[in-house]
Amino acid sequence: MNQPALILIVFVRACPWYKSIMVKSINVAGKEEQLPPECALYEDAFTVAGDVMKHSLEIVDAPDFESKASWKLDCQNEHVSVYYKDLPGGRYFAGRCKVGISAKDLVYQFWDHLDTDHEWNDNIKSAKKLHPITDYTDIVTYTSNDVMIIKSREFLSSRCLRQHNNAWILAGRSIEMKEVPETKAAVRAYLHLGLGRSVPDPEDPEHSCIYDYIVCMDLKGMMFKSAVNQVMGRATLKDIENVRVHANTVLRKKLYPNL
Repeated sequence: MNQPALILIVFVRACPWYKSIMVKSINVAGKEEQLPPECALYEDAFTVAGDVMKHSLEIVDAPDFESKASWKLDCQNEHVSVYYKDLPGGRYFAGRCKVGISAKDLVYQFWDHLDTDHEWNDNIKSAKKLHPITDYTDIVTYTSNDVMIIKSREFLSSRCLRQHNNAWILAGRSIEMKEVPETKAAVRAYLHLGLGRSVPDPEDPEHSCIYDYIVCMDLKGMMFKSAVNQVMGRATLKDIENVRVHANTVLRKKLYPNL
C-alpha cells in the first residue's frame, strides 16, 4: 500500500463519523442482524445482546440441561422446581413450569409488554424498553421491589430474541451506558444472564408451553454471597410462579376467549 493511501485510511478512521458508517452484525441461532447506522451509539449493547444469546444456547443445549443431572435442587412447590449450579460468573438458578398459553405468545408478552410486568409480578417495581436496536434486540431497564432480605435493585441490560430448536428464547445481560447513569433510588446490580425459554407443550402446542427461567446476577452493594444464595432460589421460584399464574388466569382468557 502506498503512503498516501495509508494516510487516507488513518485519517478516515480518526474521523468522528467513521464509527457511524461501520457495519456491525451479530449471527446467532441461525439469524444474522446488522446494526442500523442510526443506532451506532448502541454498538456495545448490540454486541452484548449477541453474546448473551450465544451463552444462553450453550446452557440450554448442554446434554444435562433437561434432566438437571449436574444441577442441585434448591426449592420447589406443586408447580415449579428450581435448581442451581455454580458456573463461571456465579451461581445460576433455573426453574420450569407449564404455562397455559403458546410459546410464542408467552415470549412476546415479555418482549412487547415489559412495561406492564409490575402490574402482575410483585417482584418488579417498574420496567421499560428504552431503545429498540433491531427487530430482535433492544435495551431495557427495570427496578425490582424488595424481596425478602434483598433490597430494591436497578438493572440496565440489552436483550436478544431468537427462535431455536422449536423454542422461543429471550435473553438479557447488563450493559453500561453513560447516557443512562445510575440513580440514588436503588443500587445498580449486574445481570450476568436473564433467560426465558418457551417450548410448545406436546399435548397442546397452540395453547400451552413449557417455560424455563434461568438467572444469574451480582446484586452489588453490602450483601454476603452466602445470604444471597439462600434466598435467590425462592425469589426465582416466585418469579416463575407469578408468570404461571398471570398466564393461566389472565392471558389465556384474553388470548383465547373461545376456549
